[in-house]
Amino acid sequence: MKGLARTSKGKIGWVEKDRPVAGPRDAILRPLALAPCSSELHMIWGDMGDYMPPDRIMGHEAVGIVEKVGDEVRDFKPGDRVIVPAITPNYLRVPSQRGFAQHCDGMASGMPFCTQKDGVFAEYFHVNDADAQIDCFPTA
Repeated sequence: MKGLARTSKGKIGWVEKDRPVAGPRDAILRPLALAPCSSELHMIWGDMGDYMPPDRIMGHEAVGIVEKVGDEVRDFKPGDRVIVPAITPNYLRVPSQRGFAQHCDGMASGMPFCTQKDGVFAEYFHVNDADAQIDCFPTA
């Protein structure tokens, strides 16, 4: 699949990557609308990108269609249209359950898109712990 990535400091480009795979509590989505924000500017041209490996797919906010869900996902099914926020922490961790979701696995770890895994600016993207992360919205 194709994704828009930071290829090096100050440069972006299309990269080819394997399609993501869903774990038992995860979902794979196809984006419908993306929400670029100033964080992308800092990741591409600023020092924030120094924490990203080369060719990491950008983006951390999206609206998408669920393509596939893991066996333990109960709230969503393929075809659902959903909203994915920028903050998608590991809610199974004690710090998250105590209200520190943004930093559940270390500083700023609640925003894994771009920093710990590929983001949403791709043909498909992975959402961890789907039932806790994404919100469904009604369709007409």
